[in-house]
Amino acid sequence: MEKPSHKKKEKEMPEDISLGIFLKKAREERHIELDEVVEATRIRRHNLEAIENEEWSKLPSQVFIKGFLKSYAEFLGLDKETVIHHYLRSQSFEKTTTETIKKTRQPSGRPYFIIVIPVLVLAFIVALIYLNKRNISITDKAFQYFGTQSPGEKMGSIAEKEDGKEQEKREKKMLLLENEAMVEEVNKTTLKSKPVDDTGVIEESTIPMKREEKKLLSPRFILTANVKSRTWIAISIDDMPVKEYLFQPGQSPRWTAEKGFNILVGNAAGIEFFFNGKEVGNLGAQGQVIRITLPEG
Repeated sequence: MEKPSHKKKEKEMPEDISLGIFLKKAREERHIELDEVVEATRIRRHNLEAIENEEWSKLPSQVFIKGFLKSYAEFLGLDKETVIHHYLRSQSFEKTTTETIKKTRQPSGRPYFIIVIPVLVLAFIVALIYLNKRNISITDKAFQYFGTQSPGEKMGSIAEKEDGKEQEKREKKMLLLENEAMVEEVNKTTLKSKPVDDTGVIEESTIPMKREEKKLLSPRFILTANVKSRTWIAISIDDMPVKEYLFQPGQSPRWTAEKGFNILVGNAAGIEFFFNGKEVGNLGAQGQVIRITLPEG
């Protein structure tokens, strides 16, 4: 699972250059195309482009980003610990900057209320003076303003509602009587038209329905595992979103696929895989992070 290195490892990284630009510059200095990196590290092209453009939001979780950066750094012959340290430092700086901006943007609403309250009080006093001069009932206007009825209007509307209810009851009674009369008329007509001799009933022949047996399709690829020690893995099945697992010794997980599996293992010696019943083989040493694609190629 070793990746080819290019030139000697560079432990120093300039402080005034971003991580994505540094990686892209290192690749271009070695005259390496992205497709070569994809083939060697098995990292997809859009993930490599996101790393060089520092579009971290387009990448999976931070665990995957660290794995990608380690593989990329090893391929370019860079010190992977320095690359990871630079990435974590940039992330912590962005988080601190965001929190500082949020704190400085907390608005204060006190000046707004200081101006609005006196204006409302003055408008209320002017309205009272105007209504008193016009001999207009303040109570009635208040009821109209809030979309409600005054007590006198309520009494009138209640009487109207009661009259409407009585009229509705009378109409319902008339409809019920009409419906009953129609039902009786229909029953009489049906009885008259019913045949006296019903012995000549023709039975409909039943045609047997053909049922097609559904055949259960067996999966093309079956992957099983035997967990020997505590192991973390991330697996993508048939180019679907990645799922992460943390297995304990003694567990025996199983997956199925039609196209294949793309697996990132956090402890190569802690788990052994069986692909379609055949053992995959020795994956690596204890604590070693590896990437596997099944079927290969």
